[in-house]
Amino acid sequence: LQAGPYDNLKEVALKILQNDVCTVPIIHSSSDDGSFPQLLHLASLSGILKCIFRYFRHVSGSLPVLQLPICSIPLGTWVPKIGESNGRPLAMLRPSASLSAALNLLIHAQVSSIPIVDDNDSLLDIYCRSDITALAKDRVYTHINLNEMTIHQALQLGQDSFYPYELRSQRCQMCLRSDSLFKVMERFGNPGVRQVIIVEAGSKRVEGIVTLSDIFRFLLS
Repeated sequence: LQAGPYDNLKEVALKILQNDVCTVPIIHSSSDDGSFPQLLHLASLSGILKCIFRYFRHVSGSLPVLQLPICSIPLGTWVPKIGESNGRPLAMLRPSASLSAALNLLIHAQVSSIPIVDDNDSLLDIYCRSDITALAKDRVYTHINLNEMTIHQALQLGQDSFYPYELRSQRCQMCLRSDSLFKVMERFGNPGVRQVIIVEAGSKRVEGIVTLSDIFRFLLS
C-alpha cells in the first residue's frame, strides 16, 4: 500500500480510511520501471488535515459547512437524543472497571478510545489503544492480573506517581455540542490527537465523541 507524490490528498485519505491504516508511504522512483524507489514521506490523516487548515484557515467563512454546530452534522458517536449516532453505542467506563473490560471493549466495539467517566458520566480521562503500550514498560504485563487491575491503576502506569489523577483530563481534547465543525477540527491540530470528546458545559458530562476518521469520512462523503 503506497501513494505517489502526484496523487491528490483525497486519494491518499481514501487509501488510509479504506485500508484502516495510520499512514501511507509516499514513494517516488526516478526510473520508468519503478526501480530504486525513494521514501519521501509518511502521509497521515492528521498531516492532511494540517495541510487543509494551511489553505482554508483564513477563509473558513466561505465554507458554510465548517460553521455548522457539530451536533447538527451526521458524524461521530453520540449518546441517545443528543446527536445523530453512527450506529454504534457510545462506549464509556468507570475508573474502577477492570483493565480486562477496557481491552475487551476496545476490541469488540472496534473503537480506538474509551471515555472514562464518574457516576454522573462526567469526563475524567480517556483510555486509548496507545495506552496499552504502557503494559510493555518493564514487562508490566507479565506480573499483573487483567481482571484485578483497574483502569485507574493502568493509566497511572505511564505517569509519574506524583501526577494528580484529576489533572489527567487535561490530555482529553473537549468541545461543546454547539461548537462549529471548524472548531472541532482545530482540536485535531494538536499533536497526537485522534479524538475529541463532546461534553456538556459545566458538568463535563460526556455527550459524544468525534474521531479523526469521522471527520474525513464526512468530508469525503
